[in-house]
Amino acid sequence: MPIKKQFEVMLVDAPGELAKFTATLKDQGINIEAMSIQDANEYLLALYEVRGQTGRRVAPRDYYEAILKESGRYSLIRMITDDPEKAVEELTKAGYQVKIEDVIGLILDNRPGILHMVSRKFGDAGINIAYTYGSGFSDSKAALFIFKVSDMQKALEVFPGGVC
Repeated sequence: MPIKKQFEVMLVDAPGELAKFTATLKDQGINIEAMSIQDANEYLLALYEVRGQTGRRVAPRDYYEAILKESGRYSLIRMITDDPEKAVEELTKAGYQVKIEDVIGLILDNRPGILHMVSRKFGDAGINIAYTYGSGFSDSKAALFIFKVSDMQKALEVFPGGVC
């Protein structure tokens, strides 16, 4: 699996919003190949707690609390589709703000230790993993994992075929 275009969209955190969002893609025959949804507030709350543990303060407490309050209204969706250009066009037309990033997708053998092997190879090559998401059922032979890494070209050299 080569470099893929991933979309990031902030979605209002309310009943029915995901259905409305996915209908935009369904109506145009666009298939979602991978997706991750993260509560923006939970992420920022964890960051705020780390800030408290480390004692690092880059802004006043009121600033952080205002951001936490605002973020509670949204979820962050990361996704890959089978038709990136059309997906961006349709989502933008539907009023969503779409951020596009390059990620690498790897098809991994679904066995114990495979994610350790992949992360070790990235680390040994000096490649930082910003985040990853993926899955495979316990009875599946393979799992799809998406990686946002610091050096996409070097990552392709480490895993040229995208299969492990």
